Amino acid sequence: MTSTTSSPAAPPAVGGVQTVRRFITYALLAATVIIAASGLSGLLDRLFTLNRIEVSYDNYGLATSLASALVAGPLAALLWWLIWRDGTMARDRASILWPVYLVVMSTAALLVFTIALLSWLADTIRYGWNPAGLAVGIVWALVWGWHYWMWQHPAKGPTRLQGAAPALASLIGLTYGAGGLISALAQLIDAAADAGSRSVVVSDPLWQIVAQSLVWAIGGALLWRWHWVRLGVRNQTFGFSTVLLVFITGIASLAVFAFGLIILLSILLELATGLQQPIASLLDPLGTAIAGAVVGALVFTYHSRIVAERSAGVRAATSLSTAGVSLAFAASGFGVTINALLATSSDPLLAGNIRSLLLAGLSALVVGGVLWWLTWRPREASLPERVATPGRRVFLVIIFGLSALVALITLLVIGFQLFAFLLDGGSGESFIERSRQALGLLTATGLVATYHFMIWRKDRASDVDIEPVHRIGRVTLVSSGTNVELLEAVRAATGARVTVLQRAEPVTREPDVAAVVAALDGVEAAHVLVVAGAKGKVAVIPLVS
Repeated sequence: MTSTTSSPAAPPAVGGVQTVRRFITYALLAATVIIAASGLSGLLDRLFTLNRIEVSYDNYGLATSLASALVAGPLAALLWWLIWRDGTMARDRASILWPVYLVVMSTAALLVFTIALLSWLADTIRYGWNPAGLAVGIVWALVWGWHYWMWQHPAKGPTRLQGAAPALASLIGLTYGAGGLISALAQLIDAAADAGSRSVVVSDPLWQIVAQSLVWAIGGALLWRWHWVRLGVRNQTFGFSTVLLVFITGIASLAVFAFGLIILLSILLELATGLQQPIASLLDPLGTAIAGAVVGALVFTYHSRIVAERSAGVRAATSLSTAGVSLAFAASGFGVTINALLATSSDPLLAGNIRSLLLAGLSALVVGGVLWWLTWRPREASLPERVATPGRRVFLVIIFGLSALVALITLLVIGFQLFAFLLDGGSGESFIERSRQALGLLTATGLVATYHFMIWRKDRASDVDIEPVHRIGRVTLVSSGTNVELLEAVRAATGARVTVLQRAEPVTREPDVAAVVAALDGVEAAHVLVVAGAKGKVAVIPLVS
């Protein structure tokens, strides 16, 4: 890993009244920028559609756009000039509010302009020229480019949350790309299924529908690649990028994959047990199921390779996330299965709705159970190396706590249904029929809570050191620049929260990463000041908390 060093920064931002001033200024800037962008997009839309009769006589709309652009626009420019001055930036650059403003506005502008432009392109393919979305897309693309330029400015860009905005943008691009690809594949699969079941030729407009989805897929892929590869989100091993990697790999992609498999398996079970509904209705979600499973598997496989190159903490967090998502599907399937079986007290099992409910529950139970077995590996759950997994105790407590909360809510629902049944016995509906959904959910959560509580008890009784001992609570590091490698090394060696203070003037021959980590060996304190000095010297000063 190569270290990245930024230019010397100003002293940290001062709080108090300065924080209030920044909050108000940035909030006003955001409001005026949004209003001005709305007015400019309205004026540009009129410029593109001068021949529309309804536009020509819409004086109220024209007045609104003119007021928004000509009043809010200059105010936004004035506020930006007050913020962007060298003196102001010298005080505000290290403030958390400056990057928060840029993250919020750049992400909002990115969402607005990409949705507007991609929707305009997709609609143009199918319905012809309509510049309504184009005007919004152009204006908000300029707003996004402006904030992107401020974010990347070498002297006035933020010194905190440096990877947040690109990481969010890469997630947005991946969502567009995966969603568009799923939609395109689903349309093709559904068309093929319809042609096979009805013996008809797919109609010509299919290419337009597929092309619309491909617009989103290609646009999202370009957006994702620009931020993921070009801006280096893939190589970031700190902050929001790590959380994003765990979320995509351990939660989002696996959930899409599992959901697609569940729908596909339920369709196959319906076919195997005999049709009780039209084939067209049964096969309606087939394309989405297959496409979701394929795309989810591709995204999961790609990001799993990146996770394998990361630290033990990232790998453990991803593994525990996959186990949690798989467990959620399995528990939901078990609850739905119990619900369907309880429904047989009043209706026959082979009734259409009950059978479909039972098959859907069994599908979720099978898919979620298999994935949980592969990710959690219950036979090896109590091995010492598994017990020592980072974050395992937190995971067990979270699962047990959530299960107990759901069980409490379902108990309240069951109690309500019991008293309602006793007070309204003439309704003709049995108590089981009233509360079968809650009873199924209570059974599932009870089993989940019991199992994880037993695992937690075994972990506590073992002599394996589950949680690492942190002898330092907080580290304040003084250096000439933001060395990402040094920051990660100190955080990994101490487990402490690390704050970086940058010198106003750099020093020559700062100590390397190994020297700083070695200087912290054996130090015990709630707060430690580390000064990376000249000629490779390191000063470690324990502070009174």
